[in-house]
Amino acid sequence: MKDAMSQITYWYEQYYGDGFFLVMAMASYLYLFAYEKTLRKKLLYPVALLVFCIVNPLLYFLVFHQIVYWRLFWVIPDALIIAYALTKLVQACRKTADKLILMFFVFVFVLFKGTNVYQNGEFPLIKNVEKVSKPVEEVCDFMLELEASPTCILPEPFLCQARQYSGEIRSMYGRNVQGYIMDASEEQWGTYLEMESGMPDFELIFRRASEFGCKFVVTYERNVVEENVLSMYNYQEVGNVSGYRIYYSGDGVVKTAAKVE
Repeated sequence: MKDAMSQITYWYEQYYGDGFFLVMAMASYLYLFAYEKTLRKKLLYPVALLVFCIVNPLLYFLVFHQIVYWRLFWVIPDALIIAYALTKLVQACRKTADKLILMFFVFVFVLFKGTNVYQNGEFPLIKNVEKVSKPVEEVCDFMLELEASPTCILPEPFLCQARQYSGEIRSMYGRNVQGYIMDASEEQWGTYLEMESGMPDFELIFRRASEFGCKFVVTYERNVVEENVLSMYNYQEVGNVSGYRIYYSGDGVVKTAAKVE
């Protein structure tokens, strides 16, 4: 239980960042509990029950360690509670001038205490409708030109984004190999680890691609597959797109090779 509580604490701190949001949420809960008694049974007690279930070492040990734990914090309506408490606080002011002054300070306080996730370098600003990076978009378009429902083995940057870009793209493995909701098979894990290793065993990768019926294998540009491996499993390099090499085994291989040339 100690290890479970340690993990819960870690993810709790990761989710709430520097603690400002958590402090705001706790202050809002306390304010509503004290001055909005009608909300206790309708909202505050159910939220307290949610928190008890989520921040629970026994449930974490039995269930939650198998999933992306921090996502459970999404069901706690902290943002809603903060917004509602601030609204009620403004409404509690009797004079219009007091309401305006309080609204101004609340606005400034929230504005300058907030952070822009695009400034720390971890999240790029995506402008296309599908919210995927340009290389993912271009590689996916390349495959979709050849196959209506491309079956493929993809490197790590595609695991979440490819299915987000098009539901027609069928990857041998997806984000589950990164510890998401469902377990990946031994073959999927092995193939993923080889793809991300410094010196991939392409004989294994293309053998798995052939066994699982994957028409495409997409590798990082730095990884060049030997011709004997490609000929052994009837694949051919048909494109070098945005830093990725695309290998294909299918009826459109001649057309694509001519297009690349």
